[in-house]
Amino acid sequence: MNPKIERAIYIGLIVVLAGLLVSFGKKEVELQKQIPVTAQELYKKLANPNVNIQIIDVRPYEPEDEDYDDEYLYYTDIHLPGAIPLPDCDESKAPEEAVEQINPYIPTIIVSRDGDPEIFKKCAQKFKIAQNLAGGVVAWDEAGLPTEDGEYEPPKMGGGGGCL
Repeated sequence: MNPKIERAIYIGLIVVLAGLLVSFGKKEVELQKQIPVTAQELYKKLANPNVNIQIIDVRPYEPEDEDYDDEYLYYTDIHLPGAIPLPDCDESKAPEEAVEQINPYIPTIIVSRDGDPEIFKKCAQKFKIAQNLAGGVVAWDEAGLPTEDGEYEPPKMGGGGGCL
């Protein structure tokens, strides 16, 4: 067979296979968006130092007044360790230092009070890879997993590790 024809066939096959690979990758990302992650699954992922995930908390940042009885309403009352506040997925409502930490290209878990699919759908558009936390912060806390409270503190610069 002519080497030029053989080369053209191989290049054609590579292009077709590359197209299929990209297509399957896009489908996988779309399927991931449809399947929420459970609190236990997320905890296991966060415990793995080789997995890079950002957690975006879409609940209101802090209360306007102190007259409420639901500890799950506000970020400052209770949140997942390392969660970045982004109320209603609106950068203008988030603390400035939190907005600086958000990366739309890192796999992201969206956390609401109770895993609201509507706010997830709105927020997931801002990230390349996003999943909803099933049951939200309520499910996380009821599973007895570690939580934090108080205002957002950006991660400290430098190396090191740690655990939840």
